[in-house]
Amino acid sequence: MWPFSPSYTQRSVDTLEIQYDYIVVGGTLLHSSPSCVRRLSEDTGSTVLLIEKGDAGDSWLHRVPLTSHHHWSDRKHSLVFDSATDARLGRAFPLICGLGLGGSTRINGGQYTCGVPAEYDAWCQDGRTGWSYADLKPYFNKSEHWIGPAPREFHGLNGPLHVRSFADYHYACSERAAEAAGRMGFPCINDMHSPLEPGIGWNKMQFTIDSEGGRHSAFRAYLPDALARARSDRLHICTRAVACKIGFAKQADGTVRAENVEIASVDGRHVRTVTAGREIILTCGALRTPQLLMLSGIGPQDHLQELGIDVIKHSSGVGNTLEDHIYVTTTYNCLLADSVWSMVKRPTTLLRELYYYIRHGTGWLLGTMVELEIFGLAALISVDGSPHTLSKEQTNAADAKYIPDFSVMAVPIGDPRGPGIDRSKGFLGLNAALLKPKSQGRLRLGSRDPNAHPVCDMAYLTSPEDYATLRAALRVTVRLAAEMRAVGYPLDAVHVPDTLDDAALDAFIDSRAETMFHYSSSCRMARPDDDKPGVVDDQLLVHGISNLRIADASVFPTVPATHPQALIYAVAEKCADMILSTE
Repeated sequence: MWPFSPSYTQRSVDTLEIQYDYIVVGGTLLHSSPSCVRRLSEDTGSTVLLIEKGDAGDSWLHRVPLTSHHHWSDRKHSLVFDSATDARLGRAFPLICGLGLGGSTRINGGQYTCGVPAEYDAWCQDGRTGWSYADLKPYFNKSEHWIGPAPREFHGLNGPLHVRSFADYHYACSERAAEAAGRMGFPCINDMHSPLEPGIGWNKMQFTIDSEGGRHSAFRAYLPDALARARSDRLHICTRAVACKIGFAKQADGTVRAENVEIASVDGRHVRTVTAGREIILTCGALRTPQLLMLSGIGPQDHLQELGIDVIKHSSGVGNTLEDHIYVTTTYNCLLADSVWSMVKRPTTLLRELYYYIRHGTGWLLGTMVELEIFGLAALISVDGSPHTLSKEQTNAADAKYIPDFSVMAVPIGDPRGPGIDRSKGFLGLNAALLKPKSQGRLRLGSRDPNAHPVCDMAYLTSPEDYATLRAALRVTVRLAAEMRAVGYPLDAVHVPDTLDDAALDAFIDSRAETMFHYSSSCRMARPDDDKPGVVDDQLLVHGISNLRIADASVFPTVPATHPQALIYAVAEKCADMILSTE
């Protein structure tokens, strides 16, 4: 893989046109903007503007999956800020967002799972017409280009995004964990994309890694330089720019139309107001999209008036029902040779992995950190952490009663901090994740400055049900480690619960819970008079605005029990289709 890349086709704020047919507002978070832009710009008669706060940098280090992952990277494509301090837990949580074309797909773990059919069928049954599994599956396939081993039946084969798995495990500790999960009684999920596989069980992960071993971000998949150059007559990509607010106009029939976007360069030197001839699409993610709506006068009326913002439309759902996956880390010492920690402790291991990657496009630099994930349902876990014997009904991925509510991820690295820890050995993390949280947070403006971070009260663990689910997940981690030890795999506890009684587990949860950075549902798709008021309709149009859509994770009715990457691509593909079908 060549370490250098040519300059990318992009524009500065001061060189923009006065008007475009479509304005797509990216920003700092997710990866749906390249998907929308690619599809909308296929029409040679339409002009499209993409606004992005970050850059188009794509160096070798930014393409290597491991060295571009946020925690291992140079942080050039990460934006980090703290949530509001949680008074009960006594700490704030670092919120990490992608920065640059491709958003968080530039820095995430690359895990690619679609979720179970029951998840989306439940959305449809709740009134979200056009959002069932059958409705969404064509869009999962449209975005995907499966390059992994068989089975291929339920994968897309012609999409722009490379997705693959690997026949073997890169980390022996992950393989031992997978074997232990099977012995515990969790069924094997051969392909998480198949609706015929169980929804509960253990899964060998799939990743967005291309055929050469590079990170296949939304940027590289949907907006490669060759495409940007070929469409430069009608597609303008404006980087290092911030959308400050959206301008509106009231029509003769009483409806409100989104007219323009005020755009400023990041350095503040240039400001332009650009008009949208047809539509404006927000793809800023679940933290930035509600912020931009409120800055533009759409949101809770009282809050906007407190800040002196003219109210265009009262929309109480904006910024509310903010959801996120959280996880609780446990750490064990394992064999150094089986852990990424070996690259830190042994320079020869790092040199070996560099050779494998540069010469063969394989090895640990592929960043396949979560090779094994167990999906479970707390109600079907015994007090000793073992799963109940599952009936055929309970493994039916189309049954809403059995949508998994937790997962356990085996990771070949853990937390090495703390006194008395043996850092000469490797580290294995068995991390318990909450997939269907009942707790919901809230986002508000801290000021009228579009460059200021929003105030995010994440409200983690405010529902007792979330503790019950995480207790079951932690019991599974302890049982999994015991099962690995039982067949001779050496593990020593580093950060694990002292006992498995509820009080001890709850204290452990409070001390070690962290965000998984899967923010969603802050502009949810629902009716405005819903118990949890919606912000967009089933066409992703903001209620009461004729030509303003949202196509990112903020519209999820609820956070799905899966890694959200695949779903966000599907939402963007579906949004583009809905826009084009109205033209």
